[in-house]
Amino acid sequence: MKRRDAGFQLLVLAIIALLSFAYLLPIYVMLMTALKTPAEITQRTYLLPGANIQIENFVTSWRLIRPAMLNSMLIAGAVTALALLFGSMGGYYLSRSRSLLARALFILIGIALYLPYQVILIPLVQVMARTGLALTHAGLILSYLVLNLPLASVLMGTFFLSIPHELEEAAAIDGASRLQIFARIVTPLSTPAYASTAIIVFTQVWNEFLLALTLATPRTTTIQIKLAEIKGSYVALYNLQMAAALITAVVPLFVFLLLGNYFVRGLLAGALRG
Repeated sequence: MKRRDAGFQLLVLAIIALLSFAYLLPIYVMLMTALKTPAEITQRTYLLPGANIQIENFVTSWRLIRPAMLNSMLIAGAVTALALLFGSMGGYYLSRSRSLLARALFILIGIALYLPYQVILIPLVQVMARTGLALTHAGLILSYLVLNLPLASVLMGTFFLSIPHELEEAAAIDGASRLQIFARIVTPLSTPAYASTAIIVFTQVWNEFLLALTLATPRTTTIQIKLAEIKGSYVALYNLQMAAALITAVVPLFVFLLLGNYFVRGLLAGALRG
């Protein structure tokens, strides 16, 4: 049995090492490319460092992407906060109500989750244009909120199902209203769900390209659009593009590291209950 357990552990470690290598190799190539000159990149020695480390590539890239980074942080942060606010309330209603309306809403939200957002891209742009919100920060925030609110509601509602009803019943007996129960009992117990939903929504908005390309202007350009522009029209500046991509990846990575302790707990709690 000990030999069998040792063999299984070695197999697991080998698989983890292989997967880690597969995930980290592209990041390593990006880093090596970001530290090279355009002439060194043409030599196609992707795994070898350049003769002269070009740290200034990161300085130049940061100067180019800084306005777009601020736009993306504003938009993704606002969408995440609003999705948590309205998604938690919507998810709480879906998890506690047994009415026909709640069931119908759950079906509609499920359809919205599996519907590619490209299907509603044209109507969404038309609505933004008629309301005067097109080509503005508010228009992008509202558009992303419409796309991510169903997901936030389902994730939060699934987690709320794991909270014992007895806690809410005891609070109701003590005279607490439904809003007080939600704010003082359900919300403090749902920190893993809020963290998990925040990570998923923030990452999706941060990495989205097509909608931003459709609705953004030079004043509201997001980081993903800027990364495509850095490449250039005539000369491919891969060193600057890779440096900018590495800087861009720091923000969602920081969000994940900040909230990652709750991420797995939030997903597992909802999955086990569902």
